Amino acid sequence: MTNKDSKYVDLSNARNNEQRSVMEEIVLNAECPFCIENLRKYHKMPILKEGTHWVITNNQWPYKKTKQHFILISKIHATRLSELPPEAGAELITLLSSLEEEYGVLGGAFAMRFGETSYSAATVEHIHAHFIEPDISQLTEDESVTFYIGKSKK
Repeated sequence: MTNKDSKYVDLSNARNNEQRSVMEEIVLNAECPFCIENLRKYHKMPILKEGTHWVITNNQWPYKKTKQHFILISKIHATRLSELPPEAGAELITLLSSLEEEYGVLGGAFAMRFGETSYSAATVEHIHAHFIEPDISQLTEDESVTFYIGKSKK
């Protein structure tokens, strides 16, 4: 059982008030915000690139101290990796590589959120990947960009 507030989003994983407000609207409308037919309604960043299986956009609420923070969203509504066709994986790597080259990314991280939000720590239960380049000029010696998974049982 998840801790979600709707079929599609988990308000407890929102990171700021603006994001929470948008998510509350999503709960009221009972729509998946990452499904193509709804994406532009809730996500105000432009689509940068579109493949057969994925769309790429900037994260509307990027993690602190990142230089680049893209999300790649599955064009089909899927919550589990097993729901994706194998060719979606190949296209994902191709798109990630194109971001690395186009933006001159020297290093960073790529992580994918899938499954129940109490495990993935996602705000949206729809498969999506993050491509993150830290802004190392903003990070102190003992600091890093954090990507959470799982949920505290407090």
